[in-house]
Amino acid sequence: MKLSEFTLYCDQLVHASRNCVDRWRWVREKEPDFLCLETVRHVRSTESNPQTEMLEGMAELDEEDDPGLAAVSGGQPTARMLAFEYHVLYCESYEVPILLFNIYEKGGARLNLEEAWEVLQISGCVPPDERYSAITMVHHPVLYRPYLKLHPCKTAELVGSLSGSTNPVLSFITTYAPYVNLELDELARALQSDSKKETGE
Repeated sequence: MKLSEFTLYCDQLVHASRNCVDRWRWVREKEPDFLCLETVRHVRSTESNPQTEMLEGMAELDEEDDPGLAAVSGGQPTARMLAFEYHVLYCESYEVPILLFNIYEKGGARLNLEEAWEVLQISGCVPPDERYSAITMVHHPVLYRPYLKLHPCKTAELVGSLSGSTNPVLSFITTYAPYVNLELDELARALQSDSKKETGE
């Protein structure tokens, strides 16, 4: 994928998302330009409770006999409000798009790598010894700040297989979306609608 093609496909995404809840935009403060989406999500996570850990070793306490224990039972899903920031950049070396992202707590604190693994539930699909190669922390090539990066080991191969796609950048992001809590259904519908208007269908 050439840079001119990347720019064209990103322009299409920005235009299509103008009426979407999640709106992509260009960041052109420093070169090179990149695509950005900032959104807030409710994320369900299972957090351990110190009281639960203490009770786990007390076999004589039965939750059925004492309903009060249910309030501190472990493994209960809880909802967290987190901010997600996604950047799509062009990698000149490999002529492919790359996806960087960060996750922030409500107060603005950035989650570290291990916390991000937990939020994205990486443990459920990636063995412990492969997590560092699945999602890693890198320095943003434009902003020079730490960002999370989904390992793009097969990105060139993936992009090469998208020759039939009307927007390979969207197809690329969609491929990785399930792993980074990114929702693109609305954008895909909007892009399809724009495409139909252009062709007069």
